[in-house]
Amino acid sequence: MQPTFQPLGAIKLPAPSWPSFYRRWLLVLALGAVGLLAGSASVDSVSQLRQSLDSKVHGDTWDLLGWEIQAITAKLRAGQLAAPLLAAPLSADEPASQVVSYLERAHQASELEDEVERLYSEAGTPTAIHPQLAILEKELTQLRALQQKARPAVEAIVEAQISAEVRAAGLTFWGHPFPPVWFTFTDPPKKVFVRARGRILTAHYAMLRPNLLPERRESIEQTILADDNLSAYITNIGGLGAYPTQVVDRAPLEWVLSTVAHEWVHNYLTLHPLGIHYNKSPELTLITETVADIVGDELGQRALEKQYPAYALAARTAEQTDPAELPAFDFNREMRHTREIVDQYLALGRITDAEAYMEIRRLLFVENGYPIRKLNQAYFAFHGSYGTSAAATSPLGAQLTELRSLTPDVKSFLEAVRGITAAEQLAPVLATWQARG
Repeated sequence: MQPTFQPLGAIKLPAPSWPSFYRRWLLVLALGAVGLLAGSASVDSVSQLRQSLDSKVHGDTWDLLGWEIQAITAKLRAGQLAAPLLAAPLSADEPASQVVSYLERAHQASELEDEVERLYSEAGTPTAIHPQLAILEKELTQLRALQQKARPAVEAIVEAQISAEVRAAGLTFWGHPFPPVWFTFTDPPKKVFVRARGRILTAHYAMLRPNLLPERRESIEQTILADDNLSAYITNIGGLGAYPTQVVDRAPLEWVLSTVAHEWVHNYLTLHPLGIHYNKSPELTLITETVADIVGDELGQRALEKQYPAYALAARTAEQTDPAELPAFDFNREMRHTREIVDQYLALGRITDAEAYMEIRRLLFVENGYPIRKLNQAYFAFHGSYGTSAAATSPLGAQLTELRSLTPDVKSFLEAVRGITAAEQLAPVLATWQARG
């Protein structure tokens, strides 16, 4: 029988009191994650092209190793400071309220930043700065300081909540979640995807600094198109499976919980063939991301139901909305249709027509409230790597969804897929579970 969820008042952050194997594991996994993420793009026959692409983003790349060292150091220091806070008895609702309050302030900070940017853009010159700016910036500074103080304890609470679900799923080693759930709220790096214009397959990608300016982002994409005749797309990402994993905090509660769990699944899979072969092919990338989506959503939903029942009830109520009240524009349906037509154009070699069609469709999405900045082949290469996404057309996503429906629990599902090293291995795995009926 799995151990029950401990009261959050007894939870400790990473500290020297942990078992020695646990501390050694943190270091080993961190260094392993660096090697897997940073070293997966090996030099091959297209190294010259990759050197050309790398030159386009020179000075804008993100230092994973440097971030790992800084984040692990900060996390351990914060653990020593936050552990006494969590050692004090807490009421049943207090941990959840701390998380909710933190996320509400994060949303408030995001709105303030948007308003500051708007006022600056309208001012035009320094002499025309709006008098409201000083008030907003002072409020934003105070809010950021409050967030920084609260962050270690809030991260520990969420880690404990997801750890409880990992433990309940039986994914433990010596009674501990394995690997340990460890994440930090931060702005993850941006990601540039580059691909040939005639096919929707990722040819190259790189991590770029989080604070990349919009005009620089556009310049990189246009330069790659002009110089290399390749489609490029630079996007924000909601999380990153480094160690500790990265998650943005300016998002709804249910998304945060699912994303923390999603990124933990990536850490788990790095210990198995599927995760190790993440970059071996686009199909393996899709399988890995879809597995992380399926398991992350499930563990996140369980944490939401147990720790935030009011939010879970509100979400269920929202899902029961009268179909007559739903908006006429269905994003998923329209995006899937767009992808299907683009694939047909590209299959016929009509690249220019495909790109013209994507721009027409992009404007349609914008008109209906979906501010898609760029819709091109690289956009579909990125979003299509998630098998449950509307931008995906691969049957692998549906096969994984069916496989999860056949397996009795998360642990069985992960054990069924974690040994996969080639996309064609998924079908026999699915057939085996179908035969068990």
